[in-house]
Amino acid sequence: MIKYSFSAEINENDRDAIVSSKLYLDWLKQIEQKFLVEEIHFSSVDFRFNSKNPLFIKLKAKAFLPDSRPVHGIVLLRGNAVGVLVVLYCEGKPYLLLVRQPRFPIAEHSSLEIPAGILDWSGDYSKVALAELEEEAQIKASKEELIDLTAFFHGENVEGFAASCGLLDEKIRLYAIERTVTREELESLNGKEQSYTKEEEWIRTEVLPYEEASKKFLDGKNLIALFMYERYLESKGRLSRTQMQAP
Repeated sequence: MIKYSFSAEINENDRDAIVSSKLYLDWLKQIEQKFLVEEIHFSSVDFRFNSKNPLFIKLKAKAFLPDSRPVHGIVLLRGNAVGVLVVLYCEGKPYLLLVRQPRFPIAEHSSLEIPAGILDWSGDYSKVALAELEEEAQIKASKEELIDLTAFFHGENVEGFAASCGLLDEKIRLYAIERTVTREELESLNGKEQSYTKEEEWIRTEVLPYEEASKKFLDGKNLIALFMYERYLESKGRLSRTQMQAP
């Protein structure tokens, strides 16, 4: 039986919502398969907008390996996420459709990233990937267009890559989508702005040549998506040392 405790800042009426949340229980199920947990202290919680559904949970656990060695137990729970590499081929050349948005934790006014988002309650990765494409990149796509890079590279049983495994529980499943577009279509996708006041998101699309974009990335998921995508192209015989071939 795990012993629970809560920081004073967590309202007593919110505690049941935390320990019974899908975010926490999904994580705990995986943890208890490989670790021994004696105590969990909940340090803080941020709820989704106008709900008692936790968005982020910070906790510290007293936990051990099966041989009784203690492990570092500080965790920030945020659940899994998706990211979509959007590759546009125009006049035989590859481009990436990316989004710029403020990222306060890394002191960036305008972080350059692939469209991405947190997995919702449905647990449907492809559904969330398509929703994020439409919301952030203003692209409507079908499930059939998605290339599941994670499944291609790791197999179906892997949820995604660990974004920061020393602190976050998050695993990101990566997809790609390819389209051949005209010059006019390419230019029309550049510079679109989306504002989501409630979520405090300010997003602007940007289209860049493939090689130029890759040299500007700070965000790890962008680089991992590129790596997986290029391995995918190799498997299809579409990547040479000098040229990426359109689908």
